[in-house]
Parts: sequence; C-alpha cells; structure tokens
Amino acid sequence: MSSTVNATPAVARITLKQLAIGALLVGLGAVAAIAMVRETRQATSAAIEPAGGAFTGHPQRPAFSAEEENYAAALWPVHEQVKSNAVRMTFTGLSYKMGEIDRAAVKDRVNPLVKAFREAYAAAAKLKAPASLERQHQTYLNALKQYQSASEEMIKVAGDGRDEHLVKAQKLSFAAAENLLRVGDVLWPAEFKPN
Repeated sequence: MSSTVNATPAVARITLKQLAIGALLVGLGAVAAIAMVRETRQATSAAIEPAGGAFTGHPQRPAFSAEEENYAAALWPVHEQVKSNAVRMTFTGLSYKMGEIDRAAVKDRVNPLVKAFREAYAAAAKLKAPASLERQHQTYLNALKQYQSASEEMIKVAGDGRDEHLVKAQKLSFAAAENLLRVGDVLWPAEFKPN
C-alpha cells in the first residue's frame, strides 16, 4: 500500500518532465520547420539567378546609406543585449519546468529581465530611424514589447504556479524572436542565425 502512495508523486513528476521535454521538442521542430521553409525559398530564388561569382544565389542588396548604417550600428548594442536576455528568459522557463528551480527562483531570475526589456525599448525608441527603415524600426519596437509582456507573464507563475503563464510567455517570446530575425535579415544580414 505504501509503495503505491509513494509511486504517485514520481509518476506526476516524470509526466511534467516529459511534458516539458515534449514542448521543447515541438518548439525546436517549429524552428527547424521555419528554417527549412526559409532555406527552400532561398534555394528557389537562387535557382533563378544567373551563375557566377562568390555571391551567386544571394539577392544583391543596395548599399546602406550613411544614415541607414548609423541606425543599424546604433541599434546593434541594444540587439545584442536583447538576444542575451531572451535566452536567459527561455532557460529560466525550462529550468522551472524541469524541476531544477522553484517559483521564487523564476521571479528572481525574470524580474530583472522585465526592466531590461523596458530599458531596451526606451533606448531603441530614442533612435531616429531613416524613412527607409521605419518599418523595421516599428517591427523591432513591437518585438521588444512582446519580450517585455512575455517576461511579465512568466513572473505570474511565481504567484499561482499555473503553466498557462509559461505557455503564453513562450508564444509571445517566439513571436518576438521571429520579428528580431526579420529585422536582422535587413539590418545585419551577416549576423549568425541559429537554425
């Protein structure tokens, strides 16, 4: 009888870990699918272009104006910090779901990120984007708002422990990451992009 009572919490814990691993695998599969679609599009457009040169298959971009170059250079330090904070937030959620940290630790780790995303938004909003990059500027600001909302949502887990907060935070974070990739493709085309 006592072995049955003791077995129940272990099964529930294993199930939560399996759920977290499954969610991680689904997320990685989605990222892989997006990367595959992007690569397929690039391969299709490359097949249409004439052969020759080291950059065959890559659409030729017009050179940035001095104003565009200055904007991209000014946004880069903000971008580096945002990417780093987004990774910290993701790993905090994973650590919580894997049972490595408790709800209080989630709050302790994510609370500074709320402020960091808010400050990143303020810094990026102060930048004057040239008219040719206004759409990318707005997309970037929207991504920063999404990251801030995701971090605020993740902190709610500390209050009630409900996984819905993590799911909502993950969706917001994923949408923000896609927006960062779109902007990065224009501003920093040589930037390393993990598949």
